Amino acid sequence: MFLSKYLNSTYLDLVYDNYDEEYIRLLDEDNFNKVYLLLKSYNFYFIEDIILNYLELFEIEVKYLQLAINDIKSILGDNYVSQIGKKMTLIEKIIQLENEYKQKDNK
Repeated sequence: MFLSKYLNSTYLDLVYDNYDEEYIRLLDEDNFNKVYLLLKSYNFYFIEDIILNYLELFEIEVKYLQLAINDIKSILGDNYVSQIGKKMTLIEKIIQLENEYKQKDNK
C-alpha cells in the first residue's frame, strides 16, 4: 500500500484502525501525492496527523484545496498553519469550503 511511503509503521497501523481497508485501497495515489505536496508547500508540519484523522482531505482536487486553504489563511492570518495545527477541527472547515467550490463549478 502506498501509504507506507508517507507514514511510519505506527501511524500506518493507526490509519488502518481508523479507516476501512477497502476505503484505503480505493484512494487515488496520484491525487494523494498532489495533496501531500501542496500541504508540504504550505509548511503544514502535521501532515501525518491529518492523514490519521482526515484522510478524506486527500481525495480533494488540489485546485479546490488550494482555494480553501487560501480562504482559511485570509480568515486566520499568516499564522494559519500553526492555528490549524492547534485546532485540527479547522480541517473540517477546509473540507467544507472545498465542497462549496466544487458545487459552484458543477452548476
